[in-house]
Amino acid sequence: MSGQAGMEFKFLGRFQDAYLKYTHAQTHLATLVGLFNELHQESWWRPEKVDEEPRGKVRIELLREPTIDWSLVVGDLVHNLRGCLDYATCGMIEVADPRADLKDIQFPFGRFGQSLNSKERRRIGGLGGQAIARIEEIRAAYGTDLHLLMRMSNQDKHRLLLPVAVRQMPMKIAIDEATNTGAIVEDIDGAPGVWATEIKNGDEISMPTVLKLDIGLILEDGPEAFPLRDIVRVNRSVGDAFMLMCTTERALLTG
Repeated sequence: MSGQAGMEFKFLGRFQDAYLKYTHAQTHLATLVGLFNELHQESWWRPEKVDEEPRGKVRIELLREPTIDWSLVVGDLVHNLRGCLDYATCGMIEVADPRADLKDIQFPFGRFGQSLNSKERRRIGGLGGQAIARIEEIRAAYGTDLHLLMRMSNQDKHRLLLPVAVRQMPMKIAIDEATNTGAIVEDIDGAPGVWATEIKNGDEISMPTVLKLDIGLILEDGPEAFPLRDIVRVNRSVGDAFMLMCTTERALLTG
């Protein structure tokens, strides 16, 4: 969670509850990072030459793999991050109207890349126009990560675990023309088909110039997978969004 160095915040009411949700999410994030680091402590996969196949083919041997525990930890992390935003939304509305009915209030994720429509705005109708404008600023600034959080949460909520699986990470050489130097970087966008294919123990693949395996998170509502480390960025974005919500000026909330 971002903030000015040395500045301390005292959260009140539902904002305190939202903060507790966020801090609890950090416990799950630490567990997830621990699982990731444990997997990478030593070589966790290796390519083997396939003699009976044409030259250039390798067989992947997975020495260690993510277990179902990874999916459970991700689900708990996502649940608490979304809860943080929902609780903070309730906090904003409660400041604006202490008598407001909050039972159906949740953070208005809306449609990705589009402003909230009239129906979506009615869900946070206890807020004034300037406060809703603040929500729109948050949606615009962190839209990609908030949309990913919503998708992960919806899948986990509807009793579909978030599978964690091995993927081949496509790579490319990127040239920095200013320094005339090159670097090998990840290239999911340039080879989405490579990243989309799950790698299982014993699978045979064509050997690229650079072979790297990574861990991906699979969502059922789209063809793409996401690198598991993207959750670290989502976590940071939720923390920043929460701080913007709970420090919104009272005049904006009640205006």
